[in-house]
Amino acid sequence: MKHLLSRCLSLLMIFSVVGIVSLFAVNDARKSQNDEVFSGWDVSGGAEVDCDSLVVSIEAPDGLMHCPENVGEVSFSATAAYLQDEVDYDPGNFSFVWNIGEQEYHGSEVSHEFSEPGAYAIRLTVTDTETGCVADALEVLMVGTYPTFTGTSISADTVCADEMFTLYGVANPTVWTGFPTLVSEDPPFFVAGGDMYESSLEFDVFGEGVEILSADDFDRICVNVEHVDQSHLRFELESPDGQVIELKGYGGVTANFGEPVVWEDDIPGSGYQYCFSPSPQFGRMDETSPQYHEYTDNAGNYYFNAAHLPEGTYTPDESLDNLAGSSLNGTWTLRVEDGTQGETGHVFGWSLFFDESFYPDSLIFTPEIVDYQWYRNGSPIEGNPAGVSLSEQGDHQFLLEVTDNFGCTYDTTVTVNVLPLPEAEIVSELEIPVCEGDSTLLTVQPLNNDGLDWVYQWQLGGQDMPDRTYDTLMVKTPGTYTVMVEDTVTGCIAFFDKTVSEQNCDLTIPNVFTPNADGVNDEFEILNLEHYPGAQIVIYNRWGEKVFEHNDYYNNWWDGRNAPDGVYFYVLRYSRMGETRYAEGSVTIIR
Repeated sequence: MKHLLSRCLSLLMIFSVVGIVSLFAVNDARKSQNDEVFSGWDVSGGAEVDCDSLVVSIEAPDGLMHCPENVGEVSFSATAAYLQDEVDYDPGNFSFVWNIGEQEYHGSEVSHEFSEPGAYAIRLTVTDTETGCVADALEVLMVGTYPTFTGTSISADTVCADEMFTLYGVANPTVWTGFPTLVSEDPPFFVAGGDMYESSLEFDVFGEGVEILSADDFDRICVNVEHVDQSHLRFELESPDGQVIELKGYGGVTANFGEPVVWEDDIPGSGYQYCFSPSPQFGRMDETSPQYHEYTDNAGNYYFNAAHLPEGTYTPDESLDNLAGSSLNGTWTLRVEDGTQGETGHVFGWSLFFDESFYPDSLIFTPEIVDYQWYRNGSPIEGNPAGVSLSEQGDHQFLLEVTDNFGCTYDTTVTVNVLPLPEAEIVSELEIPVCEGDSTLLTVQPLNNDGLDWVYQWQLGGQDMPDRTYDTLMVKTPGTYTVMVEDTVTGCIAFFDKTVSEQNCDLTIPNVFTPNADGVNDEFEILNLEHYPGAQIVIYNRWGEKVFEHNDYYNNWWDGRNAPDGVYFYVLRYSRMGETRYAEGSVTIIR
């Protein structure tokens, strides 16, 4: 904080605990009087005392910038000394008088209790009781203000598992001023078709003749409002010189301002802060696309996917440059008009801030947000905005912590609801790989619900298969088949795939086997017969006598037991995919 005695303003302003008090006498005036009275005073045989060389300063061991939640009692200490080398003075002759707000303290060390955000003048007057020299010091202690988190949001407050969403952290510093900057309406002003809201702010803190030169001389003009249809409202601002600009005209998309109570006019909704600035986040309101959210209004009604204009700063319809030449001092008036019958809303108030450089240093300060950090379950998340995805269904809370240049930290939380994805598997009617030329039926089997609300789209090679929108798919061509499953209740989508491959399933039937118990070729084993379940075989000797028969010939191979060496004849009946085939031939037993 600049030392106020260095300012060359004709009006020097300082604070009391609750406001601003005027400093009518300055150090130079006191010293001039002292020089006139005490010039030539010989202290202990030393040089003549120059009262201008008496220098006083205020020390605050804990600093002059404090956080509002723990400021409490703050200590101050004073130092006083003559800069004149030849002066032999006694510090015990110094008298210390402190003025902090409306309280007076004495002594070189004092403390004072602070509790509310604001700027507090710490004034010290030191008198040398021997020489009569007097010097003043002034510091301003600032107790920071609480920021608001308007605009802190999630790109979607309900998402599907594994879906990426974005956390947007916004902390709006609260300006402390020693003069009115805000009109607050209690109760809120009701606006309906044909109604006009009008109120004014009076400024008298600026230098004489200070005028608006361009739009950059404004910081922001904000309206706190809720309304069922923003397109029904028009905002205008009038300067002390009678110049009027339209901040927002009628029209644009049909969307809410804030969170209105749609069906009950007499219950105010929740207002959002909409601002107009030379450096806006958004374009004109009538050109801004709405966002969508769900909310429960102040009457308990629930709204899903409600369209609204987001909070933030917008481009005014008419340029703030059009107010060039207007005086900053005087009466500034805001009007809000509802030009259409039907939908209603409420105005909660408005505020006006000029560029901070216009204000005397002692009348205004704004903490600066210097750091943003997101956390989930105590673990930091990188970035702001921060991209996040979660697999676990349910409500998940995220904490935003911000730090300002006072060293104060503040936080807020947002919650996202994660919906489950469909869980399923694709099963094949036939074991994969299938035999060459076979078709197999693929079926989607739900795992986490009954699937009654699911819809399907099959894909091959990344392309949708026309008209393949059922939970089953008959396939014959090898490849990777993907099904997109959408749960129509949650809107969540998941993808599942199955690779179908094929193999040669032709039978290999031996013409000889050697049942000699050596573990090699001891049985009449037919390769690939497992692909033809229920195969039937009959084996005859050379005289046509049946020596072996089985109606499900697989892994129960004929071992030729009790059959002499020689030639035998077989008839094999086997089927696949509804087609029956026969194989006939001879096999020789050799021991």
